[in-house]
Amino acid sequence: MEKINISSISYCKIILHAFKYPHCQIKGVLLGKNNSEGFIEVLDVIPALHSALVVPPIEILFIHLDVYCRERQLEIVGLYYANNVFMNNSFDEQWMKIASDKLLNPIILQLENSKLSLNAVSPCLRAYCQESSQKWKEINYFVENSDETVSLASLAVQNKLHKNLADFENHLDEPKCL
Repeated sequence: MEKINISSISYCKIILHAFKYPHCQIKGVLLGKNNSEGFIEVLDVIPALHSALVVPPIEILFIHLDVYCRERQLEIVGLYYANNVFMNNSFDEQWMKIASDKLLNPIILQLENSKLSLNAVSPCLRAYCQESSQKWKEINYFVENSDETVSLASLAVQNKLHKNLADFENHLDEPKCL
């Protein structure tokens, strides 16, 4: 994996998902394009869950995303998550296993809660690629227009836009919310 580029909209949606559920572990899906030279573009994200991981909703989500991606010529390139405890930067083993089982050469973005703030000055993610079936390696990533994107995400939170965000779990509870 040589380069991961994260679009502004993708970064902002991850941050908004985390701010909507600050007390919860959040999970989502990364959509984009993966070219043959190892360059991955994360063009959009689908916020998935904000409570305990349950397999049936994830299976339903992947079925829907398969169709969605085919129609838009995208692919599922990875997953993202944030832990529910402020200083916890441990791996989400279940989410990593789903990435390994469902995706070819997946990437994982982990939100670093300790760097999350209304006045953030730099991106607060860690990126990982899979080295082997059980090993993940931290890798570099780039956020499109990084300074402006981080400021935009902070402004979106200050304007409470996270209250308008619905994840897939919300959709399962109330189908009209998406």
